[in-house]
Amino acid sequence: MKFKVGFSKDMHNLIIGDYILLGGINIPSKTKVDAYSDGDVLFHSLAEAIFGSLGEEDLGQNYNSKNMKENFESIIMVKDSLILLKKKEYKISNIDILIELDAPNLINFKGAIKKNLSEILNIGLDQISIKATTTEGNFKNIITSYCNILIYKSEENENGKI
Repeated sequence: MKFKVGFSKDMHNLIIGDYILLGGINIPSKTKVDAYSDGDVLFHSLAEAIFGSLGEEDLGQNYNSKNMKENFESIIMVKDSLILLKKKEYKISNIDILIELDAPNLINFKGAIKKNLSEILNIGLDQISIKATTTEGNFKNIITSYCNILIYKSEENENGKI
């Protein structure tokens, strides 16, 4: 087996709004993410961690104002990363995600986020960890998503055996 690790962090400012999008789940909030895309920081960190594990460039190289329209859906980046993952014959072993946000509290949304990721990535719920923490009030206007990913593929020798 050949293993690779990817890591990414995505951080955005929060502005006055009525929802935050995390992992494709709409979370009611008094703020929204200030971003060129739809602002789904979880999808941003996930896609970039996948690209990174494959030795590819960061998101800004391929998803920017020169080739994407404003408010584009962040799921596009995840789907593109999954196409590349499959093309290079890797599979996801597990994903560990941490969201840092003071408000709203994510306790009632983590299950829905995890379920949605499981369906999008076609992996089991036990392969995904979604955690949430706060900044203890130090950065009330910022949202951050951290993502670690472990990917793998089988390696065969010249006789077709692992």
